Amino acid sequence: MLLRIDPAQKWLVANARTVFYVAVGAAVAMVALWPSGGLIDMQVYQAGAKAWLSGQPLYAQGVLGPMFFTYPPFAAVFFAPLAIIPLPVLCAVWVAGNLGLLWLIVQRCRAIVGLPPELTFVFAAAALWLEPVRTSLLLGQINLILLALILFDLCRNRPSTWAGVGVGLAAAVKLTPLIFVGYLLFARRWREAVTALATFAVTVVVGLLFVPEAAHYWFGGVFGDSSRVGPLLNWSDQSIHGMLARVFGEDGSKVPWLLAGVVVGLAGIAIAGLVDRRGDRVLALGLAGMTACAVSPFSWEHHWVWFIPVIVALSARGLSWWVPALVFVAGSAMPTRLPPLDFQHGMDTGFISWDIVDGPLGFFVRNPYTWTLIALLVGIGMRYGRRWLAGSRRSAERAQPA
Repeated sequence: MLLRIDPAQKWLVANARTVFYVAVGAAVAMVALWPSGGLIDMQVYQAGAKAWLSGQPLYAQGVLGPMFFTYPPFAAVFFAPLAIIPLPVLCAVWVAGNLGLLWLIVQRCRAIVGLPPELTFVFAAAALWLEPVRTSLLLGQINLILLALILFDLCRNRPSTWAGVGVGLAAAVKLTPLIFVGYLLFARRWREAVTALATFAVTVVVGLLFVPEAAHYWFGGVFGDSSRVGPLLNWSDQSIHGMLARVFGEDGSKVPWLLAGVVVGLAGIAIAGLVDRRGDRVLALGLAGMTACAVSPFSWEHHWVWFIPVIVALSARGLSWWVPALVFVAGSAMPTRLPPLDFQHGMDTGFISWDIVDGPLGFFVRNPYTWTLIALLVGIGMRYGRRWLAGSRRSAERAQPA
């Protein structure tokens, strides 16, 4: 529960519905009016589905002008229903659907951690102004759909033989959710890990059977080509790989990235598994998702929607209010450019775009997502480490003869 409620927090809770509706209105206006969004990624999903259904190349060339279809073969099957929906209708349905999913995600996380129902409006309004959520809405990204798929799969009210299927399907659309299999193993949720892997394997077979270029994707060099996703040196790439490439160059970053990726990846899923075993599945889920983004070869800022469960979970842990507030600020969509602002081409927000900060300071300020994850892993790891040591000492003392 939230502990110390000051007057500002009381006002926010009392007016939570109004704040939420204003935030939703602003988000819809942003999607409609922002010049550089246009739900372009959703259009790529639709174009990929149309290319597959019409027998056109899926990976050999761009499916929407120069834009490549960068997803596994099964994703074309997954997106097939989009091909029959007129684009204006699809845009409206996509935005409305994602706003509805955001509400369901926040409501589910809030209910699991035991916070009051009225805070759903507060968290949902705040989530709309996280940079990953803002850009997911603006570009028509699938990240909130994948988050919902995994959240409702792994945080069920009761055990289910289907648990793990959602993770496998999410990995079939975007490969990074495969890291949740490692998290499930560290959490000792063996059955769900096996189900997730089996589901993913089935989708690979479906792709090989029904998508002509599937073999080329997996074995012809497309699978590991992160340059198809975006330029590695782009500041919007918030992966460890991108962060190190901006220091050592693309070629010089490969070995440091592999080393750092293994360390952060193992630490992330191990700590997430430990947190899960201690009963905090929402925080564990968020940490595993952020870890997947950090160790991926390329992670746009909109991949990091896992800030949402982390912020909700931290707000329920009896910590000082500034802990979840700092995490929110690190992922927020606050304007960070000084006037004059380039409204013609769209104005980037968030610390990622803060190009007045460069050099050593910029290495920290403009890579906020990875550093936030590392800080969380260190802090949570130390917290649980101290508890484990204290428990070990008590066990040793009880075992000693009187």
